[in-house]
Amino acid sequence: MSGRTANARRMSLRTLLWLAIGILVALFAVSAAFSVYGRLVVRASENVLSERLLPAQHAVSDLTTAYVDQETGQRGYVLTGDPSFLEPYDAGRDAAAASLSDLNALLAGDAKASATLDAVVEAANTWTAQASEPEILARRNDEIADEQVVAMTATGKELFDGLRSQLQDLDALTDERVTEQVDRVRSAQIMANVATALAFVLAIGTAIASLYLTRRLLTRPIERLVADIGAVAEGDYEREIGTDGPREVSMIGGAVDTMRTSLLTQNRQLVRAEHERTRHDEQTRMAADLHDLTIQRVFGLGLALTSLARRHPRLATDLDPLIDETDSIVRGLRAVIFDLQIGAAGLSNGSASLSAAVGEIVESSTAALGFTPDVCLDGPVDQFSGHDAGPELQAVLREALSNVARHAHATSCRVMVAADDDRLALSVADDGTGMGADVIRGHGLSNICNRAAQLGGRAVIRDGAPGTVVEWEVPAF
Repeated sequence: MSGRTANARRMSLRTLLWLAIGILVALFAVSAAFSVYGRLVVRASENVLSERLLPAQHAVSDLTTAYVDQETGQRGYVLTGDPSFLEPYDAGRDAAAASLSDLNALLAGDAKASATLDAVVEAANTWTAQASEPEILARRNDEIADEQVVAMTATGKELFDGLRSQLQDLDALTDERVTEQVDRVRSAQIMANVATALAFVLAIGTAIASLYLTRRLLTRPIERLVADIGAVAEGDYEREIGTDGPREVSMIGGAVDTMRTSLLTQNRQLVRAEHERTRHDEQTRMAADLHDLTIQRVFGLGLALTSLARRHPRLATDLDPLIDETDSIVRGLRAVIFDLQIGAAGLSNGSASLSAAVGEIVESSTAALGFTPDVCLDGPVDQFSGHDAGPELQAVLREALSNVARHAHATSCRVMVAADDDRLALSVADDGTGMGADVIRGHGLSNICNRAAQLGGRAVIRDGAPGTVVEWEVPAF
């Protein structure tokens, strides 16, 4: 029973395989997630850099160029009055408007950059409102005297220098944002590489751990089981079969060990029966030799002494003690022959061997049970062959096996007979349906208890979880 409970608690081979596969899949998923996350961070950082910051940096450069073109065209027109100088001015104004529109979109999420861009727009509007447009209008209307040109261009240059300073701040800020994002891309790349390396190391470690656990939990128990079975198959019946490993391997080992125990018990029974048969043959031969040879010669010696006493009466006094001694020897020999014949007859019909009787009862119950019970004999069982307990044990065993066949619906049964100088015990355990709380005990179970009580012993019939266990024990004397 304990072996079945232990096997039930063991992890099955299917569960072990599914658990190993689940762990491998989970570890692979975790490592893949880390690697993918790292790559996504790199991709996102690169997208920010390529789609926002670098275009913003280029847009700031274009904006600066546009404003410089405006300032150059405006100043050239004011100084010379040549209308061709207004072409770069007008083109720069359109380019500045486009660049400002792009920068507003690209820097929308950056408060500091947006504020710096607003400062640029404000400086540009101030320069346009206070310098470029009034000066162009004055030159176009010929309202500027030559001595005023230098003063007006100086004022415009001062305002444009303020705009240039704001543009430099914006350019420096976009450069700073690009540098920070490049650092983020580099850090993300390093993190992705580390995640990939960790995933690789984790995969290698998982493979090594899987190989180790597979060998320890599956391969090694199977190798030990094969080695133990091979040793038993070669005749080493004393070697126990290992029951380590998953549930299926343990169940196979337990079944083979039960077969080994049964073979060992049957082999011992065969050896014991052979010894008994040999002793029977030897007793029969000795009885025949004593009867046919020794006792006839002693009897003939007695007849010769009697004849001699009759022919020589004078020697009768000396011969009579010899004749009486020969008669005593003949009686002793006849008693020895009788004992040998009785012992041989008992061995031949099996009545004198309790172990043989147990084997016959178990063998005869095989057809009704549908399987062969396991039998184990422990101790000097045959010393109770001539004891009152011997026939009682046989009756109890028949009743117990009959109950198993009729009511238990069992698939296996174990019979244990143990003896020592103080007691004789019988145990019959099956793996059937058990007794149950509503089962009414019949005459058979009562007889089992009564047979033990009559000899001063005890009997217990209990549930074996599963099955039923009958324990019967009586004292030796």
